[in-house]
Amino acid sequence: MNNNYVLSYINPDTDGVACSIAMAKFLSSKNEKWISGVLGSIGEETVFILQSLEIPFPDTNIVLDEVEKIVLVDTHHKSQLPMGFPYSKVVSIIDHHPNGDEDLFPTASITNQKIGAAASLVAEMYIEKGIVDIPILKLLAFAILSNTLNFFAPSSTEFDKKIFKRLCDIAPIDFELVDKMFERRSSILKKDIYTALKADFKVFDTKLGRVGISQIEAYNLENMIDISQCAVALQQIANEKGINLCLFNGVDIKFKRSIVIAANNQSQQLLSSLFDLSECKESHIFNRILLRKTDFVPQLNV
Repeated sequence: MNNNYVLSYINPDTDGVACSIAMAKFLSSKNEKWISGVLGSIGEETVFILQSLEIPFPDTNIVLDEVEKIVLVDTHHKSQLPMGFPYSKVVSIIDHHPNGDEDLFPTASITNQKIGAAASLVAEMYIEKGIVDIPILKLLAFAILSNTLNFFAPSSTEFDKKIFKRLCDIAPIDFELVDKMFERRSSILKKDIYTALKADFKVFDTKLGRVGISQIEAYNLENMIDISQCAVALQQIANEKGINLCLFNGVDIKFKRSIVIAANNQSQQLLSSLFDLSECKESHIFNRILLRKTDFVPQLNV
């Protein structure tokens, strides 16, 4: 049996998991089997959607040394993959993020389109091939909504909206589940703030050095966090990671805006510089939704 896996980054979001599951099904044939896998853990929002659609969970017990071939989805960034990752085994990449490490994947074909969700690209493949797998199409639709924050995220594109509509024409989704999905995303804040911030913390190698950014998207987030406690927890994570520049981007889905918190004075200066703010403060509320991939990472590499 082939030991081929479709993988995403460590602790992937709903977009990454949905793409892994959908691509494994898309690629599998009588002669070659592909397995959906997750490096790390699956978030509560994703668990809720998989259970609601009665879709089996991906394999989380992966021994990378034993993998034969890899298709990578929703990432092609070194900092998001584990140490010792077998880059040479990656045969294909489907992503929607800028500034990837393409040189690390010498044998891979790369599809990287700047859109709101990798699931939109995978869904287009299903649609073009005329593959009607209702649970998978619904999963991809939920993943698009999740990653674009119901199309309120600045990364959302007309392409995402078009693909989502075509998915719903074939496999209509229950929109009550959409609200419940976003509620599950907020449940992470019921844990202690340190655990919540660390759950989606990513380190980026930028022109300014290594920068850590935690991101949480939640409904009514501003009324669920304490700024000072958040800054302390953020600094603790920064110390563990050995980095000085560390920010938290909190996306409030209810109010369609972001609150950004800096871990320390150096990070406050970074925040002020990135967004041309008149003063350096511990936190700043932006009256629009910011996302790491569209509003932070590109600026850090200018």
